[in-house]
Amino acid sequence: MDNLRLWFRPVVCCGLCAAAIVLLSGCGKPNAANIELRKQNHQLRDDLATAQTEKQGLLASLGTAGAPDVNTRGAVVAPEALQHLFTAHGLSFGRLTGGADLDPARPGDEGIKIYVVPTDQYGDPLKSAGTFVVEAFNLASQTDVRIGRWEFDSTQSMQAWYGKGFLYTYVLTCPWQSVPESGELTLKISFTDTLTGRQLTAQRTVNVSTPGAPAPTTQPGTIASP
Repeated sequence: MDNLRLWFRPVVCCGLCAAAIVLLSGCGKPNAANIELRKQNHQLRDDLATAQTEKQGLLASLGTAGAPDVNTRGAVVAPEALQHLFTAHGLSFGRLTGGADLDPARPGDEGIKIYVVPTDQYGDPLKSAGTFVVEAFNLASQTDVRIGRWEFDSTQSMQAWYGKGFLYTYVLTCPWQSVPESGELTLKISFTDTLTGRQLTAQRTVNVSTPGAPAPTTQPGTIASP
């Protein structure tokens, strides 16, 4: 049996060498099909290299330390990465939301204060950066239903954040632009989240004191102590 194996190995080697010679002789005259196949292989390798480069660039951008730049769609990170983050999905009002006595020397309220905080996908409060638009409506009015609109840019919103004591919320102070005729107002809050670009809205009905003494103002949204 050992002698048979010793005899068989040279035969196999010779057969392989002969097959290799035949293949090499055939490759000396490439046909059109072989040329086209080589071109396709080169193109596939180039496409794979490009895909690998793009993938490495995406991973590098996601792993960059510090705050990345906002892209053209308004979101800071790629959509596929958001599922791994706590992000703003809703808005929650604080129980102190309502009329605000901004001038103790005058009777009644001179505006409204909105205590509002974004909530994540699990309903928990989230300190999320963004911008606000506040609208107040007097639905009982026969003339001007919307009595005011206040905008808070990103800087004003950051200044309106309170996270001390029992407060963990934005406090948006909105002086009257038009004094309401009745004591019940409907508030509409719109929040645009800087991280995701999401636009969230919420409504709340509040009661205010309206003695009619304060004169109308055209002040924008302001920052005041809670």
